[in-house]
Amino acid sequence: MGYIETWKEVMQSPSDFYREMPKTGGYADPLTFAAISFIIYALLAALLTALFGRGMYEGMYGSMRGLGFFAILMTVIITPIAGIISLFIEAAILYIIYKVLGGTGSYEGTVRFISYATAVLVLSWIPIIGWIVGIYGIYLYIVGGIYVHDVSMARSAIAVLLPALLAILLMAIVMAWLFAFSGLFLYGLFF
Repeated sequence: MGYIETWKEVMQSPSDFYREMPKTGGYADPLTFAAISFIIYALLAALLTALFGRGMYEGMYGSMRGLGFFAILMTVIITPIAGIISLFIEAAILYIIYKVLGGTGSYEGTVRFISYATAVLVLSWIPIIGWIVGIYGIYLYIVGGIYVHDVSMARSAIAVLLPALLAILLMAIVMAWLFAFSGLFLYGLFF
């Protein structure tokens, strides 16, 4: 199945897609799909920035005309590489959380469903629509986790949302610590 057909199936009927998706079979097909999604996203986002974002950068940093093509090229090269690396890291984190929650899936299956969930990137570069598609991406993760790890929707939602909640909690703790430290520092300066 080609990229476009797979993309349509993931976006239009994710439950059917993930139910039928092989949980094994190697990384080549899902990672190729993800790489294509990352490249499409990078190209379209860079072109959008080049077309509509240039004016905001010229005033502050001088002319960026000479960097346009080079910046787009570097974005298109770096985005899929960084995306694939982050995909493996994210899969490891989710795999551990799913296992703790009683999931029975494999790490390979986790990589596979995350790879196909990158389908949302094709539309996520569009202003405002990107937010909606991002939420749909979370849904794709939850549905993929249900079928790969054989867990309930609630457990899959917990597994998918837990890392974000932990990151927010960690940021709140760091911000509180910085606020408290800055208060002590200012107190020492003036008293």
